[in-house]
Amino acid sequence: MLFRSQTSELEIPGSLASASIGARALIFIAGPLANFILTGVVAALMYMTIGQSITPPIIGAVTPGGAAAIAGLEAGDRIVTINNYKVRSFEEVRDAELMGGARPLSFEVERDSKLLKLTAQPQIRELKDRFGNSYEHGDLGFRQQIPVRLGKVEVSGPAFIGGLRVGDQILSVDGVRVRDFGLFADYVRQRPNQSIEMLVDRAGYTIRVSVIPASIKQGENFTGRIGVAAAPFASIPLGLGMALFEGTIFVWEKSGLILDYLWQIVAGMRPVDEIGGVIRIAQLAGDTAAISFTALLGFGMMLSLNLGLINLFPIPMLDGGHLFFLAIEWARGRRLSERAEEFGFRLGFAIVIGVMLFATWNDLMHFQVFERLKTWIR
Repeated sequence: MLFRSQTSELEIPGSLASASIGARALIFIAGPLANFILTGVVAALMYMTIGQSITPPIIGAVTPGGAAAIAGLEAGDRIVTINNYKVRSFEEVRDAELMGGARPLSFEVERDSKLLKLTAQPQIRELKDRFGNSYEHGDLGFRQQIPVRLGKVEVSGPAFIGGLRVGDQILSVDGVRVRDFGLFADYVRQRPNQSIEMLVDRAGYTIRVSVIPASIKQGENFTGRIGVAAAPFASIPLGLGMALFEGTIFVWEKSGLILDYLWQIVAGMRPVDEIGGVIRIAQLAGDTAAISFTALLGFGMMLSLNLGLINLFPIPMLDGGHLFFLAIEWARGRRLSERAEEFGFRLGFAIVIGVMLFATWNDLMHFQVFERLKTWIR
């Protein structure tokens, strides 16, 4: 951040003030660009080592009376586009749902080899994450289709005794075709102690098995359980070129989501108490680290993108503010006066400090610091 105290700086060869507009613009954009490049590289390394998970954007089940059901979306629909943007995975569908707020979403879905255009109005729900933090988000009332391929079969459980094994693909239950593990699990839960005939694909061969779910008491009712879990989606390691491409796509898509989220706060579509400061960032970092190192990397990538984008905002003192002044200089053919720039920097400083104080206040309220202080004082 530059505060010119002497106009003679313009005459010093090699100084920043004497450099061309283009050279100064490259210097100011280098910081945010480093954030984007770092995020893309880390994402690429994760795609090369851990792999990229394949999650087809197919709806597994629709909640009766929910936004998706009202719009006409059905289980088995493959989502092709949302708001005219092509969808490649269900994570992108979930991002559009959670981050879109109450704004209508236009869908193009494939159903029985036909393309349909539908519009859904998400309902606003309060989301509580695993750490107890509450957020408002859009809810369409559907979930992803999970293939009925077994990733776990408990030894000595009803499924194992009946003949099911890890890797089996369940094709039908009691003569009814099944494509979603959630619906399959619901079917099993409703039939404790009742024999279920299954048609199973095992390594390309079709076999029949019969399984009797155990009866498990839950409250005043009994539910069926056979002791299986769905296989996770496949993660395919990518080569260097494709990993870098997917890393670039990651930066582009997540940056768009962040900017849209910030705009919703500015426009009053989201509560301002969702703005957090360093205290909440520290809490989230610690909670995320407790999950896994991979989750912590993901959190760090999103934090890096946030910093890069915010630093590009046209606020004096930030790199974006310097770029804004350079744009004015280019348009006018000369720099602003030293007094005008100094006023801009003071205003920018006030804005930055104000936002930091507001975020810190939100953090203190979020963790109920003042309520605890009252308790201790008493």
